[in-house]
Amino acid sequence: MTHTSLRDVQQTATDAPAADITPTITHYQNLATQLSVAVTGLIAQIPRFESTHPAIAGFVKANKQIPPDFIATVLAAVETNPELQKVEKFDVTEARDTLQFLEAFRPLVDQVDALARDLKFTMDARKAKVAADGLQIYAIAKGIARDPNSAMVAAHVRNMKRDLGRSRPKARTTATTPPPGGPPQL
Repeated sequence: MTHTSLRDVQQTATDAPAADITPTITHYQNLATQLSVAVTGLIAQIPRFESTHPAIAGFVKANKQIPPDFIATVLAAVETNPELQKVEKFDVTEARDTLQFLEAFRPLVDQVDALARDLKFTMDARKAKVAADGLQIYAIAKGIARDPNSAMVAAHVRNMKRDLGRSRPKARTTATTPPPGGPPQL
């Protein structure tokens, strides 16, 4: 019979290759990954998609407020006026394409904005529900922990208090009011 020491067990544990470690992937992680892949696929379908970049952010901010009706009016003017066409400063095909793009994608932007807002709210609402339930259990546990026979609950209460991270607000000091009869005599 061989004797295995704690040192042997620890050494064997540290010799194990890291490839054997397999983290558990949750259902929600799988779902989020699938949805992320789908969103990446959607982005790939958007013609000339541009990510935000500081180098052009100022240019975009300065010009994005120009109304589409103005662009349509310029388009019509350049299209019908040879003098403006000669300048070669305004591409009517690109302008028409951009106006169609804006019109078509505006409802999608609204839908995606609503999705982001509602997904964030869903996350906050689910957290709020379990947080409120947790606060109720904490309050109940504090009451039970006052019993000397409930040492284990008292230990859990200390852990909950630590992780809640709340501290009692400091008592406010109020300005002292002078005693009746006016200010002290000098």
